[in-house]
Amino acid sequence: MTDQAAAARHGPGLAIYAQLAAVVLFWGTNWLIIRAALPDVGPLTLNLLRFGGSAVFLAALLPLLRSPLLPPAGERAPMALIGVLQIAAMLSLSSLGLLVVPPGRAAVLAYTMQVWALPLGVLIAGERPPRQRVLGGLLAFAGVLVFFNPALVDWSDPAVLLGNGLLVASAVSWALGATLYRRHRWRTPFWTQTFWQIAVSTAAVLPFALLLEADRSVNWTPMLLLALAYNWVIGTALCYWWWSKALAVMPAAQAGQILCLVPVTALLESAVVYGEPLTAGVLVAVALIAAGIVMTVRAR
Repeated sequence: MTDQAAAARHGPGLAIYAQLAAVVLFWGTNWLIIRAALPDVGPLTLNLLRFGGSAVFLAALLPLLRSPLLPPAGERAPMALIGVLQIAAMLSLSSLGLLVVPPGRAAVLAYTMQVWALPLGVLIAGERPPRQRVLGGLLAFAGVLVFFNPALVDWSDPAVLLGNGLLVASAVSWALGATLYRRHRWRTPFWTQTFWQIAVSTAAVLPFALLLEADRSVNWTPMLLLALAYNWVIGTALCYWWWSKALAVMPAAQAGQILCLVPVTALLESAVVYGEPLTAGVLVAVALIAAGIVMTVRAR
């Protein structure tokens, strides 16, 4: 029995929820780390270095884990597409948006992924979410609307509009990739899945980084080196491995609802580090998102 078949048979257990909790903490913190590194490197070049280093790390680790480097021939192309959607496109678009949008707010918008995953799951994967999960998604989406109402965000600034548009696009790309992942019963081990998706994402980002950021130098500061090391081991390789394991046993919309805690984490940390305001409207939005997560997780 394959890793995914065994996981799907037993459903999400405590270990899966613990791993998703770790992903929430690590990815929430990573928004601040990436924002701090962006003055030293272009966003596409940063992702190229991020993906490339993670791919090298995993290539060295896989033989020790007795996992193959490549998926079976029939799974390489669909998994490559999924990797481009939920890693290369999602993280590149969100990094570009992060240039103009504060980390906490940028994270909230990118993590509307679960809102898009609900209809995509119905249309593409044939999922039939229970009413409670739909209501939870709507509740979380209401929190997003409150968070991004004109009283909290200046929608008259073209740069803000572009940044938020890129972040919405990153959320849709991630939701599409996660939904496509749910359509298959993969034979590929989880570590191999993670390596393959990151390796393909490295190749996908390379031409764009060379074309659009060739004239921008890289300042090898301690902050940039810390950001890369964190992402090579934790933010990319480990967290995407845990994410793939979660998708094997729960719908993308449900897993995405839990990850709505990532922007909450990023927002609270950004309030401390960058001084993002925690107004009454922001706190109401966070409360709605948290309530939506609880409702979704409890859905049967």
